[in-house]
Amino acid sequence: MPRIIAFLAILLLISCDDTVVSKTVSTTPVVVSLDRLLLSPGGTAVKQQASLALADTAVVRTYDRVDTSFDLHPNDLDEIAAIAVEIDLSAEKCPELMPRGGDHLMVTYRVGKEEKFCYPTDAELIARLDTFLLLPDHTMLWPFKPQDQSHPVGHTPISFQDYSPLPGDEYFHPGVDVMMPENAKVYNILPGRVVKYDYYDLSGGSSQNRMYFEVVIETQNGLTIQYHHIDPDSVSDAVKSAKQSGAVLPAGAEIGYIVSWTVVETGYSNELFHHLHLNIFTRDLLPLNGMQMLLPHPDTIPPVIESVTLLDETLTTVLDPAMLSAGQKFNVIVESYDLMDDNLWPLPPRGYGLSFECVDDHGVSEVLISDLYRYTAALSPVKEEFVCDYYLCGDAGMTTKGDYGTRQFFVNITAFDGSGDIGRPIVFDKRTCDMTVSACDQYGNCATTSLPLVVQ
Repeated sequence: MPRIIAFLAILLLISCDDTVVSKTVSTTPVVVSLDRLLLSPGGTAVKQQASLALADTAVVRTYDRVDTSFDLHPNDLDEIAAIAVEIDLSAEKCPELMPRGGDHLMVTYRVGKEEKFCYPTDAELIARLDTFLLLPDHTMLWPFKPQDQSHPVGHTPISFQDYSPLPGDEYFHPGVDVMMPENAKVYNILPGRVVKYDYYDLSGGSSQNRMYFEVVIETQNGLTIQYHHIDPDSVSDAVKSAKQSGAVLPAGAEIGYIVSWTVVETGYSNELFHHLHLNIFTRDLLPLNGMQMLLPHPDTIPPVIESVTLLDETLTTVLDPAMLSAGQKFNVIVESYDLMDDNLWPLPPRGYGLSFECVDDHGVSEVLISDLYRYTAALSPVKEEFVCDYYLCGDAGMTTKGDYGTRQFFVNITAFDGSGDIGRPIVFDKRTCDMTVSACDQYGNCATTSLPLVVQ
């Protein structure tokens, strides 16, 4: 009998130990995924949404309406996982109720087999995660010193360029031209890994032309940054070492210096056009609006609207706004420019607005607002595609120009809708309307003009 009692006692102890172990495992929370939402209820901020399951490297992210998803480097996933361990999942520090305003980080965690979620309130910890999950919004350093101050801009990613006398060579300028004196040193703007420093091919140019040398960095938050027009002999030891080791090149590290440009810009500065061409792309090489990410210019001056013209559906005939026919289809063409922060170089506005205030036969007023394209990302990864749909390239005698001597922008603001899809001409079936057009720059400064429309 004593042996049986002892055996039962041992079984009881083992059972108790198993219960303790099982209880410990089941009550230890483990973070399994992160979901970040950044809204833009007003102003010029861009809505972003990013999701990451910690068992995978894939970050699923939208930037406004653009897919900017990417795969994390395994080392960066480890860093995120280490930050996730620091999240205080207590009800006080991570409540289950979504915070007011909509901006939030939602953490999904597992306790045993049960999944729960909560919303951390630790702003510093969220900011650390944001460096991997989100894109900067007017917080990114500039590539020249002082990096926390803006510098002159010669072109933006929506600029029109055509340096050829032949039709069909027009293209969107896919990056930001930051103007500086020759041989100015260039500095890294976001932490990332160097994937290339070499010559790049340019249509019609030589692959060994000193003017066309680049340093390419894949950032920790999913961007591909191309520093174009770097002097090949100036590439820094930091860049070379990072390329060889695979280590992260920090923001502020020296890249090299800009090559001496050989072409005089005759239209505005009458000087050599020394500059860094800064491409900020998704990992699929879709150009993004770098001006949205860089620290802002202290710009309060709106663009200038020089003319508003109505063209028929085929873009061949100018229409008289005071003599429209019922059911008339038309496109709205705006000639405008922007001098950012009193820069020398005219730039195209970032986007446009279009609204109609109409009065019917019974005196009832109605306001109609069109959803138009506002440059957050390029219409296509191919810079030549859609350029002569967005800009007029000779239609109805209106020719957009963008070279070293002349800049003149004729934009069909009805060519694309707010999603970047092909738009439709306006169908006018009202008796009388006031049409209001706005042209807005990178920082929300807008110029407006109105035009009465009348059906005869």
